Amino acid sequence: MQRIRWIGVLAGILLIAVLAGYGYSLDLKDKEASASRTSSEPVITLRMTYWAGSQLTIDKNTAVIALFEQAYPHIKIEAESISGEAYDDRLIVMAATNSLPDVVRIDYSNMARYAKKNLLLPLDPYIIDQTIDLEGVHPVYNAGAMVNGKQYGLNIGNNALVMFYDKELLEEAKVKPPTSHYSWEQYENDLRAVKNQTGRYGDTHLTQQHFRVWLRSNGVSLYNEAQDGLGYEDDRLWIEFFTRQLRWQREGLLTPLSQELETRNLEDGPFPRGQTAFGGYSYWSNQIDILEKELDKQVGLAPYPGAGGHGMFIKPSFFHSIAKSSKHPYEAALFINFYTNNLDAAKSLNAYFGVPYNPKVIKGLQETFTDTQRNVLAYLSQVEKDGSLIDPPDPIAGPAINQLYKSISNEILFERISPEAGAAKFRMEASAWLEVKSD
Repeated sequence: MQRIRWIGVLAGILLIAVLAGYGYSLDLKDKEASASRTSSEPVITLRMTYWAGSQLTIDKNTAVIALFEQAYPHIKIEAESISGEAYDDRLIVMAATNSLPDVVRIDYSNMARYAKKNLLLPLDPYIIDQTIDLEGVHPVYNAGAMVNGKQYGLNIGNNALVMFYDKELLEEAKVKPPTSHYSWEQYENDLRAVKNQTGRYGDTHLTQQHFRVWLRSNGVSLYNEAQDGLGYEDDRLWIEFFTRQLRWQREGLLTPLSQELETRNLEDGPFPRGQTAFGGYSYWSNQIDILEKELDKQVGLAPYPGAGGHGMFIKPSFFHSIAKSSKHPYEAALFINFYTNNLDAAKSLNAYFGVPYNPKVIKGLQETFTDTQRNVLAYLSQVEKDGSLIDPPDPIAGPAINQLYKSISNEILFERISPEAGAAKFRMEASAWLEVKSD
């Protein structure tokens, strides 16, 4: 899998810019636009929808909307937040009923599905006339929303999967903090040490994100290049992945699965409650503020076990897209440009939705980053250096296969079927979905 050393160079440049001693304001154009508006101009209302796994997410989003409405008083934003898995389901219903909001927040994995179904408006005209400002921005940061040669979304920030860890608990257990080349064997030993020395659980069960990184670490992917079949042929990868978890589960090293399944918000997980030393649980680097707020202390960041080579990757946190059905696409373009490129908005977000990638914004933020955000920048630089390119967006059948994985995973971990039976079942049913729903 191709390395992204050149992206690592870019990350290094951005990190130097953050730590350098000069500033830059990107909001002059916005202020000039605002000053040119008159109070007699009719008010335009835009609808937006976004995923929110915590109250802090809602607060951050609301703050940016307030700044935008101040800059553009003739535009009002009606925002709807949806938590958990209900978000994707809601978007599917909206798309089917032609009621998508003007501004839609879409995950990288779903971008191709919505673009290919002709539900989104290409942003290229607004990029060409600089309504959306990408001057000086490397194309790699928005490549995930490029479908059939057209740009369908604007990245709101970069992040990476991360295994958080409680420094104090590891010290109490006499466990060294994980490094960039942390092995599965060492992870298992550390889970036992945490249990034996502190009486706490080591971690939660592994998720589908862990499985995908596990596959990448072994040189394969969940889907093949044509996305009409699975990308791995050896089911021993599946079997070993779940056999390890069953061993840890039986030793009491992981939190009970039933407890994990009851978790609805990021604040409610075992790690932010102080019940585990490690926080795998498909956390992203931009969620560190939530966890540190709950734990009231700094946490460490490390890549997944065994993923020090090709496994990890940099990912756009979310894209903002414009629904093709929008009656106000220009105003929607103004909003998504403001969200990503306005300096006041960036200061308010403080990298909450991922690290900014516009060099001009990075320069302007150099005095505002906290120690936590600098730690995130250092972690992202490490992932960019050691990792590899992100996999292509999921096929149209992706959501159904995600649900299938979760269902079979639960069957195995509740010990209703064996890992071997689960591997065969997943291959058979996932392959059937891919054959029918491939695009």
